[in-house]
Amino acid sequence: MTAVFLMSMVFGLVFGQTISFCVPTEYTMHIEKRECAYCLTINTTICAGYCMTRDINGKLFLPKYALSQDVCTYRDFIYRTVEIPGCPQHVAPYFSYPVAISCMCGKCNTDYSDCIHEAIKTNYCTKPQKSYAVGFSF
Repeated sequence: MTAVFLMSMVFGLVFGQTISFCVPTEYTMHIEKRECAYCLTINTTICAGYCMTRDINGKLFLPKYALSQDVCTYRDFIYRTVEIPGCPQHVAPYFSYPVAISCMCGKCNTDYSDCIHEAIKTNYCTKPQKSYAVGFSF
């Protein structure tokens, strides 16, 4: 029994490093514009999950690019566009958002990504709410 336990531990350590749990995940977001009468609730998919990272000792001696850690990010995505109801004529009522098709673990580049551990909890409506009904892709 000890050999089976030891082999399962080795198997878990070897293959556990290569497996990540970075997958498209359902997400509900609320979209509103100051000029429009309604808030729109949209169900979409985002990339979320766990990616293997290692913290390197001796950070003071390494260049900045060597300190990047893997994050769960988009591999393939499409944009969808929805129309926010109740907007006046002079306001563009359209809002485009990404929909995750597939995800991957990759380096976090702070030049164009927001690499944070916890999301800011501001995903709510301040206006009357409408559910997403009709949208189209660009």
